[in-house]
Amino acid sequence: MSAKESWVDRIYNKLTAPKTIKICGYSAMVFFFGAIGLGVIIAAVFGPEGYNIIDNWISDLGNHNITPAPFLLDFAVISAGVLLFPLLLYLEKYLAPIPRVPEDLPAPPRMVYRLMSLGFFFNCLGSLGMIGVGVFSEDRDIADLHFIFSVLLFGSFAIGAIFLGLRFSFIKQDLIPKPYNFLVGLYGICVPLPVGIIAAFNVFGETGIAKLMEWIIFLVLIGLIVPIFVSSLMHAEKQLQMKK
Repeated sequence: MSAKESWVDRIYNKLTAPKTIKICGYSAMVFFFGAIGLGVIIAAVFGPEGYNIIDNWISDLGNHNITPAPFLLDFAVISAGVLLFPLLLYLEKYLAPIPRVPEDLPAPPRMVYRLMSLGFFFNCLGSLGMIGVGVFSEDRDIADLHFIFSVLLFGSFAIGAIFLGLRFSFIKQDLIPKPYNFLVGLYGICVPLPVGIIAAFNVFGETGIAKLMEWIIFLVLIGLIVPIFVSSLMHAEKQLQMKK
């Protein structure tokens, strides 16, 4: 380790280390999908009204009047929101690397930095939204902050998907191999935001399918995040193997 390396660089290198990414990645998937899945089952079977995706919001999983285990949703979104930050830093590090030694040259095109900066920014907002949704759940909602963070979560991830999609589709990278990068990229560009807009019209318009549309945009975002997550874990594993 260089003696001139600052404490900020040390923290950054630790957070973006392949081993950290593997730990955070697998933990996030187990915690999130495990807690959400268990929360839905408990709410559907033991909830006083019976939970289903047509009559209930996702956020109802954090309401003690709907489910006997509202803490599961809180745990799922807070833990996943926190664990996503190292992954986002890892994506930025390998998709828009800043040259630090001669071996890193030539520097990526300026457009790469712009796309990743915007993608990183909006996805960080989405992660912050996840944490806020858990902290200010339906049981602890203050000044309608739960709704505000929900909009931040879905809106930010949907917009951020466009910039990541452009990055994966049209600029060379080694994180998602061809031809899957085109599929993931086009999906990110074309699907989340339009579906999110349709969902927003239904939610704000309080239509009969508003709650179902919230689940649909949730699943659409998951359909993008999971492939990127898995590809990042595979990339991190390769980096570890190269160091052996």
